[in-house]
Amino acid sequence: MKINYQARLRCFSQWYFYGCLSLCLLVTSLPYWPSNQLFTIPKYALLFGPRWWLLLAVIVLVFFWRQLSKKQLSVSILLLLLSLNYLDFQLPKLGEYFIGNDDNADVTILSANIGGGGSKTGLNFLAKNIQPDLILLQEARRLDLSSNFTDYPFADCVSGLCILSKYPFKQIKKLDRKLFGGWGSFAVFYSVETEAGAVSLANVHFETPRSVLMGLIHRTFDFQLANSIESKRKFQAELVSLWSENKNHTLIVGDFNMPVDENIYQDNFSKLNNAIDTKGFAFNDTKHTFWHGIRIDHVLYSDDFQLLDVEVVNSLSGDHRPVLTRLKIQH
Repeated sequence: MKINYQARLRCFSQWYFYGCLSLCLLVTSLPYWPSNQLFTIPKYALLFGPRWWLLLAVIVLVFFWRQLSKKQLSVSILLLLLSLNYLDFQLPKLGEYFIGNDDNADVTILSANIGGGGSKTGLNFLAKNIQPDLILLQEARRLDLSSNFTDYPFADCVSGLCILSKYPFKQIKKLDRKLFGGWGSFAVFYSVETEAGAVSLANVHFETPRSVLMGLIHRTFDFQLANSIESKRKFQAELVSLWSENKNHTLIVGDFNMPVDENIYQDNFSKLNNAIDTKGFAFNDTKHTFWHGIRIDHVLYSDDFQLLDVEVVNSLSGDHRPVLTRLKIQH
């Protein structure tokens, strides 16, 4: 019997095309996934695992271009764009460059998680050269404020969440993990008296899904653990979101341990502006492993700020990259 290889190739290319289409639609819908216990582990795998696999899968469609229709070839371009979006490729919002400046003073913020091997000496050197007005640190439990950051007269640390400021501030409150059986604080709130007026500021470090991801690497699917962590992450995000409502000049800064395309982020923080989303370009991963990166550190701001500049600083060691943001307070 003669095998029709051409027909088989055409059949395979059709199935492969529709498979890529389904996968692109699946990951694009991640921000709108329902909160369901059965979805937690698949969601974590798609959000926090390497994302380059989808781009590679879509690129393979190039080899089947003779077997695809003109309509399918056009859709393949859309699939390429969706795979880049899944990779968190950013283009700046052009409208931001046409907003007029006023005479109000700007405030520069440097945020960094320094718990994963981040160099305190390097961060101190960076602070001296850039001279940000506010430095927000996470996982800074071993930081000696007396010998580091000597240019900052106002400082406070709670459970590794530290603020160093050139402006006086007042701690308003903090949220502790003991609310759900943990220890330490996941958010500390301040009122900072800048030259242009008071700013409401939250320094956050939300629950990490790391234990679930390590289980996936070792092929362990613990749905009970995953849903327990998911519940904590939702609870923390909801509390901080409630704090930010109906406030003027609000900033939420730190290690969110969630990308912007996670449903928890969208449910709680999509009404605020994300600095990297607004003026970031290309790839701006803030958390790195040896085989992929992800953006989980954010600077969020209310509409009464104007974003002047944002940068992910790649000159420091450690698994997190600092985020440097310059904002102008508007009245």
